[in-house]
Amino acid sequence: MQCIVEDLFAEGEWAILEWRDPSGLRGCGFFHVVDGRIVLHAATGTSCRSVGSGVRDPRRPGTVRRLALLALISAAAPTGAQPAAGSAAWAPNDIRVTQTETGRPGNVTTHFEVAANGDARIAVELRNDGTHTAGTILLIGGRWMLTQGFTAKAGKDIEALDAAALNSQLVIVLLTAALPGGRPAPGPAQHVRFAEKTSAIRIATASTSAEYHAPWTVTGSVTVPEADAPASYELSFTYSDEGAARTIDFAGSVANDKSPLDLPDSMKLAGWKVRRLGTTPESSPTATPSGAGAHHAPPKVATLGELRERP
Repeated sequence: MQCIVEDLFAEGEWAILEWRDPSGLRGCGFFHVVDGRIVLHAATGTSCRSVGSGVRDPRRPGTVRRLALLALISAAAPTGAQPAAGSAAWAPNDIRVTQTETGRPGNVTTHFEVAANGDARIAVELRNDGTHTAGTILLIGGRWMLTQGFTAKAGKDIEALDAAALNSQLVIVLLTAALPGGRPAPGPAQHVRFAEKTSAIRIATASTSAEYHAPWTVTGSVTVPEADAPASYELSFTYSDEGAARTIDFAGSVANDKSPLDLPDSMKLAGWKVRRLGTTPESSPTATPSGAGAHHAPPKVATLGELRERP
């Protein structure tokens, strides 16, 4: 494939590259570069402008880092046709999602916040078949994952991060399909309905993926009570699962907070488990990089500022 660069936006360690090929195929790459090395990368199969309204002015402070982190965390972007891709206008820095499903016990509640510098905090609560998992995840500098509150069972933190990333991405895809122009005007609830007959929704993280087959529909309502308030939503999403209709309900809010998450350098790390992104936690206080046999002890740091200084 021959790629022709159309635009390159950079902000600190973060960059967005928009490209096309001679046949008209378009794509967008999100990069985190540290000391001249690409340490994280995600890509979409659509124009960068389909990721969110903020990319229409990518030189705004914080825009590159925020959009790049959202893509890198989820490694998302649907791999199939994406509804209303060219007019997507939802790029929040604060996403709350509660997911339930008729006939299945339990629910998943997540709160995904993105800071102006690209760091993120994800609070997750999973209830299923009598089990309860709750905890908080911090993603720092694109290099470090901090967890607190999860059970000692290996992989629960990754399971929680996947749930937050997949649900947040799916909600944004559904809101974009139902309201391609973005948030409704302040006032009464706006009822929404969108139906797709042929194109599936495919989303993925670094460790899992989900596919929602057509035909699918989304119905519900979106409310913005006043100009600067979060947009609250209630959505019912029905899709085809091996020929049978399956429905998932989502409720929550999305916002572009003018005073977003701030994780100061002075924050103490006592009580947090720290490991480098791309490694797998084990029962011992060490971590093993995926596909490697070496063990790496977590860094001995007392504050978030000290962790940020680590290469």
